[in-house]
Amino acid sequence: MKKILLILLLLQFYSCSDEKTPVKTNKKVKTGNVKIDLWTDVKTAEDSLYSKKSANKAKNIHYMNYFSRLTEFYTQFPSDPKADSCLFAICATETGFPIGHSKHIALQEQYGDTLLLKYPKSKFRTMTIQNLIYLHDQAIKNRNTKKLDYYYNLLLNDSLTSKEEKEEIKIRLKTIDKPIDFTKK
Repeated sequence: MKKILLILLLLQFYSCSDEKTPVKTNKKVKTGNVKIDLWTDVKTAEDSLYSKKSANKAKNIHYMNYFSRLTEFYTQFPSDPKADSCLFAICATETGFPIGHSKHIALQEQYGDTLLLKYPKSKFRTMTIQNLIYLHDQAIKNRNTKKLDYYYNLLLNDSLTSKEEKEEIKIRLKTIDKPIDFTKK
């Protein structure tokens, strides 16, 4: 009797442990439209990055995942109205590298320059130029005054730049060799 009870107990234990682990369902539903699905991937990566940033868990890999989604959308659909916003997002978002780091500057500059060249009428043009100026003007170690001069002159020729801003730019161009201390108030 004890042997039968032991066998039944072992069979019950074995049957419980043999259950399949529940499969994690993917809530993302593909629509069949590559553009919509890819844009959804971009937004998902963005949400994931910002939720990790707010919890201080964002790593370079999360930035690279987000940037790869943005570049994938831009390359596959360059004529889409959202393509320039993808380039701007890369240029304006932290990269996971410290500000002023050569990789940070190279990444933001690469996509900012692409936006300026391929989308000259982009609504993000002025903000991109300003971001690139800030990027180079605050750099001390990796400072490139030729690029800084180039971006300031782009801003001078931009139709959205006011007269007062143009005067400030002309004054700044005279002292371009000195970095701006953005911590001063």
